[in-house]
Amino acid sequence: MHLKQGIRLHSLLPEGYDAVFINSGTSPYKEQDLAKIDFQDWHFTPLFEDDAYLPKKDWRKMNVQEEAIIRSKTDRKDHNTIFTGYIPAELQDIIDQLGLEHSGSREEVMHKFRDNPDTIQQLNSKMQQFLTTVADNKPFHFHCIAANLPNLEMVACDITRLRENFTVPEKRYIGLHNDGTQFMTLHTTHKAGNRITINLGKQSRIFYFVNLTMIQALNMLAKKIDVKEQEVNIYNVSAHFFKHFPDYPVIKFIQQPYQFYIAPTDNCFHDGSTLGNTALDINMVYFGTFRC
Repeated sequence: MHLKQGIRLHSLLPEGYDAVFINSGTSPYKEQDLAKIDFQDWHFTPLFEDDAYLPKKDWRKMNVQEEAIIRSKTDRKDHNTIFTGYIPAELQDIIDQLGLEHSGSREEVMHKFRDNPDTIQQLNSKMQQFLTTVADNKPFHFHCIAANLPNLEMVACDITRLRENFTVPEKRYIGLHNDGTQFMTLHTTHKAGNRITINLGKQSRIFYFVNLTMIQALNMLAKKIDVKEQEVNIYNVSAHFFKHFPDYPVIKFIQQPYQFYIAPTDNCFHDGSTLGNTALDINMVYFGTFRC
């Protein structure tokens, strides 16, 4: 299946679109050979939700026509563009002082933040300055510091479904998905803003996305099924879409240390991955209405 015009990628990186790849679609996780975790004391194969879909692994460079569809144009808005670039060098230098690359768990990461208050004060100040330059004169706020195990096919999971005091191997990853809340519908996700995710780890990470907005995905589904009868909504649209359009391509780009991406994660199917990594994946996330 060919790419449709939709969400585009605006790269501010020296490698440009050389870090961007495309595949032939998705398949249910049960049909794939899943990567295993072998990190410190963790040795297990991650679990997935029953309706999880993963990108196929037949990655290749985009051809000229595909790159023309993905490459950004001048009309770059928060809801229709993914941006990627580097954080400023002075921010990188401050983060280097924390020594996060030596962390083996999220607890160790947070200890390094707590144990270096002066460095964190500098970090917060410089981070606010940087984010102001990409905030489009709109408010933004800190969301989280995330730490993911290496060699994960997908990183997103819903821990609210788990028992209290759950263990890491009990997590069930959700696969390619759209974010969203009960206060949104598929017709309003484009108004939700976006997020900026900064790679603080020592290895690259992967960001997958499908270049369709939620309205586009819903309109495509409406040609296949009765979306009202099937009660397609913000919570189940991904499962419906990948069931009926398994050959719609997924886009992958490699996010190096200290690179950021800005993405409308409420308005597109996406997920992160640490596939192939051997060190802890660490990233910092803010919500806002960013663009650059």
